[in-house]
Amino acid sequence: MTHDAPHSAQGMRALLRNLDSRSRDVVARTLGVLGCRDLLCLDEGDGAEDHLRSGTVDLLVVDTDGDVEAACALVRDMRRGIRAENAFAITVLMTSLAQTEHLSHLLDCGADAILEKPVDPVKVAERITALTRKRRCFVVSESYVGPDRRIRGRPDSSPAARIAVPNPLRETTLSGMSRDQLRDLIQMTWEALDRKRTASRAV
Repeated sequence: MTHDAPHSAQGMRALLRNLDSRSRDVVARTLGVLGCRDLLCLDEGDGAEDHLRSGTVDLLVVDTDGDVEAACALVRDMRRGIRAENAFAITVLMTSLAQTEHLSHLLDCGADAILEKPVDPVKVAERITALTRKRRCFVVSESYVGPDRRIRGRPDSSPAARIAVPNPLRETTLSGMSRDQLRDLIQMTWEALDRKRTASRAV
């Protein structure tokens, strides 16, 4: 592969949910090349919510083809801290449908990125590497918590609180942050986000 991969991803914890066998193999092998050594693959009903609630997940990859609304609800709840220890896990949704309206619907739940199927290992590596190095600030409003996708200067861009959030992939790979340090950073950022969300309700 020719991508500029992270130097070390031994600290990365990844959860793959509902991936078909081919996509699971491609993503798992690619994450292995990037150095991921803590990978869990779950199907519908296998307790993904339990793992989000009980342990810190740095990367969440969800196939939406089986039940798009359930997949979106999982991400939306995580972003709001419902049944999740880490609301800031890098989240990638996978889909076979490339229609603009459908892709916009997927992003509305707070995902960081979308991968179209069939997945290509080079594109998976490039996307994960790009997300490791940089992620968007979050927008915090009553109806949405997730990456800021507004186009600056658009007249219909409604004001919303923005906050820089942790990037678990970067912190556990490039920066070498310990798991305890990352947990503290997540908690501190969540408290700041919650204050902004409370303030947005009062407006």
